[in-house]
Amino acid sequence: MTAILTRPAWTTDLELEIFDKLVDKYAPHITKKRLVEPRPPETDEERENFYRFRVAGAAHDLFIVQVCAKIIDSFPDPDLQLFLSRQIGDDGAHAQNTRLRAQAISGHDPIEDIQKQVQKHWDYMGDLPIRNWQGFLAFELHYELHIVALLFLNSRTNKISDPDSAKYAAEKILPDEAVHRLGVVDWWQRKFDHASQVEKEDLISQALEADEEGQRRRNSYLRNHWQLSQKAIGVEIDNLPTLYDTWRQEVLSYFLDIPVSKLPKLVSVND
Repeated sequence: MTAILTRPAWTTDLELEIFDKLVDKYAPHITKKRLVEPRPPETDEERENFYRFRVAGAAHDLFIVQVCAKIIDSFPDPDLQLFLSRQIGDDGAHAQNTRLRAQAISGHDPIEDIQKQVQKHWDYMGDLPIRNWQGFLAFELHYELHIVALLFLNSRTNKISDPDSAKYAAEKILPDEAVHRLGVVDWWQRKFDHASQVEKEDLISQALEADEEGQRRRNSYLRNHWQLSQKAIGVEIDNLPTLYDTWRQEVLSYFLDIPVSKLPKLVSVND
């Protein structure tokens, strides 16, 4: 595989442009803007499902904190260390806010439930995130960039929400997560763009191998989480496997500087 693209800057506008292109092709019934504002959970069942959804969100962020804290001193790159220190602080704050919102909904501290879900992430991912730089890159791609299609879909189709959580997400989480994604892009591009063509071929092979392993490890979790998302917040998931797979292709095409049509056949979320 040969790197032949000239990449524009990765921005939130580019993300939206790519996602809208995929929606137009694979899920044209999904509107560009939401049609109905979400409401708070009302019944005991809705509150229980929403609690489980919030616990899952806190666990996702706390897992990121734990991984980054374990590996930060493995990289002799001060720029990367500073980025990871921000990622740890941001996702720690996100997890804590979600914990408190889940506590307000349920009436009890969910920290034990959160840690049980964090352990499931470790069970799924094994040592991949902390094995080497290739595994850590795959972790960052899967936990920051490959999930963006779901985030866009949530923002357009969810029917149930907590107003306080939504306000915090809009003011804090969304801007922070955009910074995280751009930070991952910057780290990779500094590594990739300064490599020779022969070195780039090797980097592409190593990155793809780790990313594919991450996808195989994540598949069961993702399918279960999407089912929970549908039950808890009413998000549209019928076209999500296709949107997820094609979004991931677009991300890897950008990162590896390869047209989507030239990528090898990738592991699907349905595999």
